[in-house]
Amino acid sequence: MTSIQPETTAPPDDEISLLELWQVLCRRKLWVVVSFLVCVAAGAAYAFLKSPVYEASVKLRIGQAAAGQAGPGQVGLFEAAEELSARLMARYGEDVAEGVKRERPFLKRATPQKGVTTTVDLVAEADTPQDAVTLLTRISDEVRKEHEGIFERNVKFLSQRLDNLDVQRAALQQQYADATALFDQLKQRDPVQAALIMQERGRLTTSIIELDAEKPAIAQRLSPPQTLPTALLGEINTPKKPAAPKKGLVLALAAVLGLMAGVMLAFVAEYVANARSGADQRR
Repeated sequence: MTSIQPETTAPPDDEISLLELWQVLCRRKLWVVVSFLVCVAAGAAYAFLKSPVYEASVKLRIGQAAAGQAGPGQVGLFEAAEELSARLMARYGEDVAEGVKRERPFLKRATPQKGVTTTVDLVAEADTPQDAVTLLTRISDEVRKEHEGIFERNVKFLSQRLDNLDVQRAALQQQYADATALFDQLKQRDPVQAALIMQERGRLTTSIIELDAEKPAIAQRLSPPQTLPTALLGEINTPKKPAAPKKGLVLALAAVLGLMAGVMLAFVAEYVANARSGADQRR
């Protein structure tokens, strides 16, 4: 009997081990080193020679007021956050028109804060820290000035209503006192007229109670958070460091790109050398 030997399959010729790859990189290490140094040098030149850009930011809270003709507890913003953002970007943003850019300083971003309908995040970009702060201060001052008129009209309306309540209450109180005096005069002589006076005095009492109940409700609508002006949440601080370029990030990306490019060049050089060697052998 002849024993059947198990067939062994040799590894395909085109299978490349990690050791072979490492050997290729060692032979072509000059490509890797040169590519790495060139990319790092280019990144360093960009990071250190590019003009720095500074950003200043602040949160702007849109004011609101209790609606003048609405019931207690109903409030309204002076301007919707989305509308304010779009208006500010159109007036101060980088894009003046299609294909036309505004030079720095400009408003880089005006976005409603996520989850908050009353707050807009403003970011100004400029070539110097002071220019960024100046632009952001001018924008916030203009918005507050525009909203100031709306705030004052609402406060004036509610304040006048409070004053009118005091005048009406004083008038009703005087009528109540007169009705009481007349009732005392008529209760013995004319009981019928006295009964009518008593009914009128009850109506006056109800009106006074209603005015007394309305006054604290209006005072509450005049107070925060139902009525409050547009204001900044925090201060506009002068940026200490440029927002761009980020030197550390640029150098790190340049180093990674240089290594990747060097490895690719090393394998391409090895492939070209092998192709030439094969062609020479066939000759």
